[in-house]
Amino acid sequence: MKKSSTAYLLECYIWLVNTLARGPISRKEIDIKWAHSSVNDYKQDYLPESNFHRWKSTIELLFDIKIKCNSNNEYYIAEMDESSDADLHNRLISIMGVNSLLKDSKKLRDRILFEHVPSGEKFLAPIIEALRDHYSIQITHQGFGKPRPYTFVVEPYCLKMFKQRWYMLARSPYDDEFRVYGLDRILALESTGQKYDLPDGPCAAERIFRQVYGVTMLEGGTEEIIISISEDQAPYLRTLPIHPSQREIEPINGYPAFSFNVYPSAEFCQELFKYGSDLEVHEPESLRNYFAEDADRVNKMYNH
Repeated sequence: MKKSSTAYLLECYIWLVNTLARGPISRKEIDIKWAHSSVNDYKQDYLPESNFHRWKSTIELLFDIKIKCNSNNEYYIAEMDESSDADLHNRLISIMGVNSLLKDSKKLRDRILFEHVPSGEKFLAPIIEALRDHYSIQITHQGFGKPRPYTFVVEPYCLKMFKQRWYMLARSPYDDEFRVYGLDRILALESTGQKYDLPDGPCAAERIFRQVYGVTMLEGGTEEIIISISEDQAPYLRTLPIHPSQREIEPINGYPAFSFNVYPSAEFCQELFKYGSDLEVHEPESLRNYFAEDADRVNKMYNH
């Protein structure tokens, strides 16, 4: 199937971002890589200067990725300051890089496996458009365990992926409350065409999710949670923290220990539960008792 000019240009933009993301590179080196790229459908021996600068400008406009040139006439991608925008910027570059490598290594496609994301992706585009244009949307939603679906209007504020599912944080214009909706539980969606105003100050999404794990709304204050974990499992927490507030503290009874300042939601507890007997909760006492009671229930389940 012949690719559209838009699709082809998008592949070119992704290729250029991936090429520059590997470090400063001269125009001559870019030409060499372009000549051997699978994206180069027209089998050009070099990347025309006009194309290079046109793509460079478009990439900055579309993706907010700034391409600069150093004193050695080498091109590179400028880093952003530490912020949530910088994190998104880096993730976008990473995604583009993987996409470009997969296109250049088609024989490896069945050997690079991604986690499956359930249904709900079909609503991503209209929700992103609503986020961008500040339009409220009408959704038909049926939560798990609910006997029937309900149709209502919400004002979307952010999208978040958690445990292979997409979620939307939205404000209800009826009671001014924020709620979270799983996209795989949305049955229908359409734009109302009605504008809504964003709240002043920090982004609502950052404010609401800053002290929680997952997508459970904050129903109370945060607590300092202290756990110890086996030596075998500790590296998993060190290399991929459960929550931004995680910090390693002095060992407890000879085992690595960590503290968290987070709301102890069911999702957070489930994350700790997965470590089984390799993890022990020390504080707060109420959470320690909860884990002890659950361990007792499991023990009785298997020894009745």
